[in-house]
Amino acid sequence: MNGNLKIQSVSIDSFVLKQKRTYKNVNIHFRDEDNHTLKLSNGKIVILNIHSLVIEANSLSFEADGWLEDQKDPVTKGFTAPATMLNLRFYPHYEKSAN
Repeated sequence: MNGNLKIQSVSIDSFVLKQKRTYKNVNIHFRDEDNHTLKLSNGKIVILNIHSLVIEANSLSFEADGWLEDQKDPVTKGFTAPATMLNLRFYPHYEKSAN
């Protein structure tokens, strides 16, 4: 799913996503029950574990824990760093129907 992402809050200031910033052309891949992939237009990848999701008229609002992709241990599949708590709002891009 492609769209724009507004960062409403971030628990760690040094995290790649910055509070109050909007990221354009972001891709979210809802891949399994636990972890999802967020790919920024600059190529950086964040792994999300979504705790709550609210579907609104033109956006998705969710709270999640986030890690950088390189913080995932390939052997144990666990994370090598503590989670960053995120509050995000995603505005999907819609394709207009020909009808």
